[in-house]
Amino acid sequence: MDMELPFFYKNIRFEKMNFENFLLFRKEIKSEPMELLTCRPINNIKDEELGNHFNNLFNNRNNFIFTILNNADEIIGRASLFDYNSRNKTIEIGYFILKPFRRKGYGELVINGIKRFCFENLEINKIIAQTGSFNKSSIKLLEKCDFSKDGVLREHHEIDGELLDDFVYSILKREYYKENDTL
Repeated sequence: MDMELPFFYKNIRFEKMNFENFLLFRKEIKSEPMELLTCRPINNIKDEELGNHFNNLFNNRNNFIFTILNNADEIIGRASLFDYNSRNKTIEIGYFILKPFRRKGYGELVINGIKRFCFENLEINKIIAQTGSFNKSSIKLLEKCDFSKDGVLREHHEIDGELLDDFVYSILKREYYKENDTL
């Protein structure tokens, strides 16, 4: 995926994440229970291996990680595009808003900015988001951003030895254009 950066949406800016910001997010994320943030395997990477890990992440053309900043140039979060499928023209999103900026509308701005960028600048037909059935804030956010619930991944997310469901949401390009009356 080739992208022109930075890109802007309302009062936020999306930039390609650099190593310094990668380390900042690693520190912030460590303060939260990782098993609540992802159902994927959790890699406990040693500090001396971080440079190689960063390079592997950022040299994969099917993945992209953004640092998100507000008008005051404060880093408010990150977003990622991953698992790009050129055949089906789908991509999955992930997002993380830093604690001081939560519940201030930034999550909605981030998701809507990613939607606009993907549908108007990339050859994407569907954006997918997966979240834990227990993550009520993320579910509410996706639904507020016009994502539809596609299905349930039963007993897919392990937390403290218990297997919980994950929900899969998506939005199609035609739905995006319909909601924005730009067809």
